[in-house]
Amino acid sequence: MEVLQKVEVEYETFSGWKTDTSAVRKWSDLPPKAQNYIRFVENHIGVPIKWVGVGKSRECMIQMF
Repeated sequence: MEVLQKVEVEYETFSGWKTDTSAVRKWSDLPPKAQNYIRFVENHIGVPIKWVGVGKSRECMIQMF
């Protein structure tokens, strides 16, 4: 608990995207703002993102590798 008292929150603000991505199946078809957001998360956590979900089913997954 002592460590948590020293935590400082950092906020990043991103422009959103208003297009429906549920039918997207390729990285290149995602809106550029969505791609930027995903790349930010990937760089921030230092781990490559392998899959991006754009819907509820398995078919709604974009493979990143």
